[in-house]
Amino acid sequence: MGLTSQSESYTMWEETPIPMFIEVYFFNWTNAAEFQQRPQEVVPEFAELGPYIFSEHHTKVNIVWNDNNTVTFQQVRRWHFDPERSNGTLRDEITNINVIAVTVEYMIRHFNPVVQIIVDTLVKNLEPLFVTKTVGQLMFEGYEDELLNITAALNVSEFQVPMDKFGWFYPRNNSPTYDGVFNMHTGTDNLNLLGIMDAWNYEQYPPYYDGECARITGSTGELFPPLENVDKVALFAPELCSSLDLVKSDDPYSKHGLEAYRFIGDDRALDNGTKYPDNRCYCAKRQIIGTHEISACTEECAPSGVRSISKCRFGAPAYISFPHFYKADPSYLLNIRGLNPKQDLHEFYVAVEPHTGIPLDVKARVQINILLRPYKNSKLFNNVPKVMIPMLWFTQSAELSDNLADLTKLLVSLPAIGWVTFFGLAGIGALLIICGIVITLRRGWDGDDSDKLLANDSSSGTPVVREVERNREEEK
Repeated sequence: MGLTSQSESYTMWEETPIPMFIEVYFFNWTNAAEFQQRPQEVVPEFAELGPYIFSEHHTKVNIVWNDNNTVTFQQVRRWHFDPERSNGTLRDEITNINVIAVTVEYMIRHFNPVVQIIVDTLVKNLEPLFVTKTVGQLMFEGYEDELLNITAALNVSEFQVPMDKFGWFYPRNNSPTYDGVFNMHTGTDNLNLLGIMDAWNYEQYPPYYDGECARITGSTGELFPPLENVDKVALFAPELCSSLDLVKSDDPYSKHGLEAYRFIGDDRALDNGTKYPDNRCYCAKRQIIGTHEISACTEECAPSGVRSISKCRFGAPAYISFPHFYKADPSYLLNIRGLNPKQDLHEFYVAVEPHTGIPLDVKARVQINILLRPYKNSKLFNNVPKVMIPMLWFTQSAELSDNLADLTKLLVSLPAIGWVTFFGLAGIGALLIICGIVITLRRGWDGDDSDKLLANDSSSGTPVVREVERNREEEK
């Protein structure tokens, strides 16, 4: 079951053999004009639009097999819009916060006040507080922005954004480099490591988080080791630049007639130390003060339920959460309207057959948010409240096909088939041995009777004796 270039699982790993889809929902800010006029009085209201459904296909490229039982590769992901399954078109218009303007203000928040005033004047003259763009522009097409062009022309390291347009999935479609370079265990030396990440972009501890929060681990979601005695799994997602821990649900789960373990995202998955101190390294950095090493927040830690991805997303004040702030601190929903978290719609889960590690059903649900907050020297953002703005959320789904489900059933039943075959052959062998013993003993008994008959008949010298002797000579 280890992954090699000749293994049965290789072709299924190299290119996804099952249908995959991504369902995208956008949040449309319905009272943006009123908010801009009275930002301290008007509560932001949102309407969810979608889903906009895209088929998804993965292909591994630049595959290198390493001597340490790992494989290095990149992946190409392709998306195609499915209008028949979608509730809307790519021409639908969405109004929400201006991410480019918010990002620039966030990036200069620690700059010299004079620099802040100069840059803010540029932002005020070029950028509105809100933008209205089509779904196509916000997804893969991207849209041009004058401020984005100016920051690129400045050639200042703090403003380096390697994109000429902005779009949530721009320029990911059909790109072999966007997701980075993966290094993964093949499980050939230890099956318990099958599919587990060892490094990303040639680093085991990238600089986006501190301590164990920075450690690259977990599965990419396509291969899992056997999970019979496992209570939690980790999923690595390049979008998050980190791993997400899922815990085993106590509820029974089955799919295609196969029993599975369902691993879910609970309130610990996106906590940042508010509830679980071990997660504090997602918002804190170790600092050396004198001879003491302390863990200090570089920014104020947000309430539980969101994780900052700013450091791996070009400095934008971006945070991930579960959809509709499911499992998050209630304060997020108090500051906005239009969201309603529900377990059946917004829970993140992966269902895995525990003996083979084959995923049967995947619903990876994540929401992207932008932190809106006031800035001291900003004219555009000086009077806004501090609130987490939901931008969009998506479900990345995959379900095992019927033919692969049949193959999985065979794999699950192989140990039982092996034992039945073993005992069956052992039983047949024992029966043959017994039959052989019985036949041997019976021949011995028949030989004794013939000898007795010869002895009795030879004493009388009858013709029968001579006939028997001739027969014995012929047999010899």
